[in-house]
Amino acid sequence: MKKRIALLLVGLSLGTVPAVYAGPVQITGDVSLKYERDTADQEPDSSGLISTLKLMGEADLGSGWALYARLGVQTLSRPWLEDFNRDYYGADEKSVAALDQFGLLFKDKDLTYKLGRQDVTVGTTALLYARPDSNVGRKAFVDGLSVTGTLGDTEISALLAKEDNAAGAYEGKIYAVRTGFNPREDFNWGLTLARYKGETGTNHWAVDGTYKPGRHGLTAEYTQSSSDTANKAHAVTWSYDADARTVFSLTNFRVEENGDMGGQSDFDNGNRGWYYGLTHQVREDINLELVYKDQRLLSDGSKNSILEATLSYAF
Repeated sequence: MKKRIALLLVGLSLGTVPAVYAGPVQITGDVSLKYERDTADQEPDSSGLISTLKLMGEADLGSGWALYARLGVQTLSRPWLEDFNRDYYGADEKSVAALDQFGLLFKDKDLTYKLGRQDVTVGTTALLYARPDSNVGRKAFVDGLSVTGTLGDTEISALLAKEDNAAGAYEGKIYAVRTGFNPREDFNWGLTLARYKGETGTNHWAVDGTYKPGRHGLTAEYTQSSSDTANKAHAVTWSYDADARTVFSLTNFRVEENGDMGGQSDFDNGNRGWYYGLTHQVREDINLELVYKDQRLLSDGSKNSILEATLSYAF
């Protein structure tokens, strides 16, 4: 359910932006409770609860323009299970709250432009790079311009951004564009070209495809970088819609050390393994998600795993 309320937004800052008086603000958000258990060979197990609130406001300025801002709040039952930047907040921090995304939107008939601090992914499966919406707090996203939409029959997504990192950490630059095509109603494929400029620069390309005949779905993505060694990554996901509310999924992945952009794939860099997933829509605004990640380090084959059970409510 979405709620519309009348507010005044005053002085929302994107770099240096003058005070702005906006019209009605659309408020959306979600709150979640997650249980997580992490294991790794030769390391003690770690488990606990993570509660998260994300509140997004969008103020209509008219003629397709809008301001946006997000409040992110997260509390942990114990450290080291966070979705926030530990380097910025400290290793023992268990609770954070911040205005962590903000900026300017413009929407026309075909494309949406987003300028400001925002979550991003590169690649259909986020195989190349990810600072996802699930992150919370300061120094967890990027500053830049993203463009998404369609031009004719071609899907377009593009990104020009700089990382917002903790003091002392190099702030990499990300350049990426993907074009997608739908030769059939049940089939989509795309090509991604990207560059990551960290302390050294790498170029990347990726190809992806999604086929969904009936209840079954198959998505695959392969990428390679310009590094001379350990420069490949792939992810393949099969999904099955058991009914209108329940989906099962199985993912195989492998990300070599130089196969993604700056070691920031949504899949763990330097690992290979399987994800087993189940999502169930309890009702329209409540979802349950179960994920088990069974992984091994490429360097020595040692095993690590993550179990996550998340109950979320959207409003």
